[in-house]
Amino acid sequence: MAARVNGTPPRQAGLLDPAALTGPVWVVAPHPDDEALGCGALIAALTDAGQEVWALLLSDGGFSHPASAAYPRERLVRTRLAEWRAGLAVLGVPAERTAALGFPDGALAGHAQEIQEAARAAFRAAPPATVLLPWGRDPHPDHRAAWATLHAALPGPCRVLLYTVWLQERGQEGDWPAPGEARTLTFPPSGWADRKAAAIAAHATQLGTITDDPGGFTLAPDMIARAVREPETYFEVNP
Repeated sequence: MAARVNGTPPRQAGLLDPAALTGPVWVVAPHPDDEALGCGALIAALTDAGQEVWALLLSDGGFSHPASAAYPRERLVRTRLAEWRAGLAVLGVPAERTAALGFPDGALAGHAQEIQEAARAAFRAAPPATVLLPWGRDPHPDHRAAWATLHAALPGPCRVLLYTVWLQERGQEGDWPAPGEARTLTFPPSGWADRKAAAIAAHATQLGTITDDPGGFTLAPDMIARAVREPETYFEVNP
């Protein structure tokens, strides 16, 4: 039986081969930066191999610094959208293959039906063969809502890989897959670590550049270092 130790992926995890993923590949992000943190290396590997990769952003990202006077919500939303597209461009995903739905950051669970309808419309541009979604128990309510909402909106048969963002730092024992629940796959950043780091760095608003909201969100350097250095973790739920 696979076992987890100290926040690392379970033992007996397999290696994910990007060549085994059929396109078009869609990566779904609840917030701007989730795709860079969770699967930036895989995205870069796929686009380097000529795979068609699309990106879908669910929220407007506007709740990270609610008390900032310099970045009122409208400006923050606009800036974070630009950061998202800049980070994806680093990973090889052009702006014309992105779709931003703009639902309220922090409240995705309250917009499930609307998100499903908007996602189905977005997917019609390039019906997905592979979808990268957040793991259903990744420790953030919007990440959990993304899985609960999107898995029902996927058109036709497609392969679904569930990526992690906060599981290694914040996950409890029950947040990880139970024995037999899912197959675990890992993808070492190796040759794409610098690109992944650059994609994360594109999200400057989340890295401390907004200084007038002491309670605002900032990505911890240790978390970024882990995301860039350690293998990305994906779960594929067993039928």
